[in-house]
Amino acid sequence: SCFRHGPLAFIAAMIFTTPLYAEDAEKILAEVVNQQQQQLPIMLDLATRIDNITYADRTVHYKLTLSGYEGRPGEQAYYQSYLAQQINKSLCSQTAYLLILALGNKITYQYNSADLKNIAEVTLAPGDCKS
Repeated sequence: SCFRHGPLAFIAAMIFTTPLYAEDAEKILAEVVNQQQQQLPIMLDLATRIDNITYADRTVHYKLTLSGYEGRPGEQAYYQSYLAQQINKSLCSQTAYLLILALGNKITYQYNSADLKNIAEVTLAPGDCKS
C-alpha cells in the first residue's frame, strides 16, 4: 500500500485526549503538516515520492511524483481510477484521516510524472468515507 499511518496518526491521539474546538484542531493540523513538510521529499515505495505537503483553505494537499509513468494511451485513465480506489480504501480505514475529514477538511493527492506532467488528482471530502 502507498499509505502508512505516519505522523498524521498522532493528530487523532491529541484530539481524543484534549477537548478541542475546530480552530484548535486546525492549528494542530497545520503544525503537524509543517513538521511533515520538513521531512520531505520521502519515498513511500519504489515508485512514489511525496514531494510536498501543505495545509490551506481547510485542505491537506499532498504533491507526489510517480516514477515510471510514460504517458502511454490509457495510462493516465488507469492511474486516475486506480489511485482514487487505493486512496479511498486506505484513508477511509484510518482514524487520523477520518478525523481530519470529520473536522470539515479535505485531503487532496496530486500526482505528477518525473517530467512534471499531471497524472491524477484525487480529493477526499467530508462524507466521502461511507462506513
